[in-house]
Amino acid sequence: MDQLRLSIEELIFSFYSEGYFEQGMSLKEAYYPEVEDERLGFLFEIACRSLLAKGVLEFRNRQYRYKEEYRHFIQAMNDASHTVKASTFGEIDEGFSTSFHTTKAGVYAHQTLYDQQVHQIQKLKDDQQAEEQVTTFLNIQMSDQRLSVITLQAEEFETLLEPASEAKDEWLSFLKLNKAEDPELVRTFVLDVRARKGQMDSLMKVAYDKNNQPDVESMIFVIPGERHSWLVWGIKENEFRIETAHRDGLRSIF
Repeated sequence: MDQLRLSIEELIFSFYSEGYFEQGMSLKEAYYPEVEDERLGFLFEIACRSLLAKGVLEFRNRQYRYKEEYRHFIQAMNDASHTVKASTFGEIDEGFSTSFHTTKAGVYAHQTLYDQQVHQIQKLKDDQQAEEQVTTFLNIQMSDQRLSVITLQAEEFETLLEPASEAKDEWLSFLKLNKAEDPELVRTFVLDVRARKGQMDSLMKVAYDKNNQPDVESMIFVIPGERHSWLVWGIKENEFRIETAHRDGLRSIF
C-alpha cells in the first residue's frame, strides 16, 4: 500500500497513538481548540474504530497501535529531514498546497482535501516523481533552455507587482524604464504577471534541526504564463532573479 487517507480526527489520534504527542496536540489546538478532554476522548474512540475498519491498527501492549506496514506514513509526517511545500492559487484566489517530505524511508507527498478535513499521504518512488507532481500541481511549462530574464531589487519588483494586483496600467512605465538585454522576453514576463494579478505560486524548502524545529532553507516563486513559466529566485537576498522555468532549476530545490 503506497497511499493512506486520514480524516483530521484520525490523524490526531494517529499522532497520539504513535507517541508524537506534541504534533497531536498542535493539530488538536488548530482544529479543535475549544474541545474538552472528555469530548476529545469521544472523538478518539470514533477515530480508533474507523482506523480499525481500515485495517491499519492492531491491539498491542494494551493499546491500539499502527500495524508495522502502515507506521511509516505517520513517521514521515514527523521524521522528515526536509520538506518542500508547493502552494498555488485557485480560480477564486483560494490557496492550495502539497508538501513533499524526504525521510530515510523515502519521499512522501502530503496533501489536504475537502477543506483540510482529509489528509492524503502517499509514498513516492523517488525525487523525480515528486518533481513531476510539482510540475503538474503548479502547471509549470518547462523551457528547453534556462534563460535569464532580468534581475530586480525588491523595490523594483514591488513596483511591478502592486499595480498588477490592482489591475492598473503602470506596468507600461516599468517596460519603458527597463533596459534588459531581451526586452521582448521581459515584456512577456510582465504581461504574465499582470494576467495573474501579481499572484505568485511558490516552492519553499524547510529543513529541520535535531530538535525538529523548522527553518526555511530556500524559496522559489513560480509564475505560470502563456508561453513560459517563470521562476523567481533570491527571496532572502532582497534581489530577485527571474528566469524561465527549467528542470535543473526546479530540481535544485529538492
